[in-house]
Amino acid sequence: MEGGLRFRMLWSTADGNVYYHSFDELGLKDCNDRDLVLSGFKRNPKAFPTEVGFFCVGDSLFMAGGVTRNLEPTNGLWSALPPPDGSFSESWTLCPATMKVKRSFPILVPLHDGRIFICGGTNEREGWAEIYNPKKGEFEGTNFPYMEYPLAIIVEDDRIFTHGSICANEGWGEIYNSDSGKFDCPDPVSCFQWTDQVVMLYYHHLLYTKRKFHKPCQPSLLSYNIAEQQWEIFADNLPPPLYDSGTRNLVYVGGDILFIIDYASTWFVYDLSSRKEAGEVFVKGKPTRERVPVKGAFYSGNKDIKSTSWVIYIFMPTLNKYCDLGYAKVEVVQGWGGDYFATFQMMGVLRVGPFYAIYIFAENDKKGEESILSSSSVSKKKVQQKVDSVESFLQSLGLDKYSITFQAEEVDMAALVHMSDEDLKAMGIPMGPRKKILLELESKRDD
Repeated sequence: MEGGLRFRMLWSTADGNVYYHSFDELGLKDCNDRDLVLSGFKRNPKAFPTEVGFFCVGDSLFMAGGVTRNLEPTNGLWSALPPPDGSFSESWTLCPATMKVKRSFPILVPLHDGRIFICGGTNEREGWAEIYNPKKGEFEGTNFPYMEYPLAIIVEDDRIFTHGSICANEGWGEIYNSDSGKFDCPDPVSCFQWTDQVVMLYYHHLLYTKRKFHKPCQPSLLSYNIAEQQWEIFADNLPPPLYDSGTRNLVYVGGDILFIIDYASTWFVYDLSSRKEAGEVFVKGKPTRERVPVKGAFYSGNKDIKSTSWVIYIFMPTLNKYCDLGYAKVEVVQGWGGDYFATFQMMGVLRVGPFYAIYIFAENDKKGEESILSSSSVSKKKVQQKVDSVESFLQSLGLDKYSITFQAEEVDMAALVHMSDEDLKAMGIPMGPRKKILLELESKRDD
């Protein structure tokens, strides 16, 4: 098995509840319509907002911002642990820390160091982006540049386009709405981390100027250097979106390669080094419908290794676009001539039922990461405890996602203690987890 992705889904429905389900790559099978064991959270409209942003850290779920029942945005942050399968909970807890500004539909991106980058969903210029540290339970102070507006231009709908100096050589702009008396900030549509220090924000319509020329509605990337606390308009020549949507799938696969996915059958390739489009992906074995929008796309592999082939999982609405969720495993290969080819290897349907909005997350090989909310996370004391089953043994190492693999091979503790590295490799266990298992077994023999 390549990669080792673990998926989490949260989706809201007309009844006001938020449903939850988690699974890994082994749970996805070709041509399989999978009925889910649903769990979730009973939403109390008086207590919890709508139009929120979600993110996961370890076993913990976080809900940020949103709009209250009175249509007021909020700067609140809530946390919860996933409810057990088949059960419903009201256990969202309001965190003591709050965001600097109020946001609706904010973009939230986990950084490599475990912190959370939060941006968008606000007209407040000074607090347009911020960083939350889940381990400390606090927002970190950052010196984001203050935007100025030296020039105003009347646009066709009588709103005023203004632009200023967020960047040293290029201006970044927004539109002043005279009806509301507020600035309409362009909101980021997608966000990803490129390097340890640089976060990329994608905009369908980033309004800005280069020198004296007004260039509205350019699909663009805006970069933020975390260490230097500096913004830069990275590129303004990305391919335009194929349909009007509040999201766009940007899949960074390592090196300089960025896949831009709108429809399941139409992918673009963007080279971050040369800052230009590198072509399209020729998709084979497409879904039966030609224009299937993609709700989520995730790379199953190591971004630190330069490669010419990648495995990507995509999630798509079914024929009735707000009922059930299709999935596919897609292999992308770069040919000798530099062209990219994608082949659908596997497809199926997750029976989630009708939904209003859906959020999909994936974590790649993050074993043993402690829960931010629970004191029952993995500790040295827990690792040293006697284990009675393979499941508890793997759980003590933070490798419980592989339990299903051992169950399928009917491996119990009596068999596990005699297994070699080759045995584990034959089962599809990646190198890192194999080493952890063998080292722990060796230490128990020594004891």
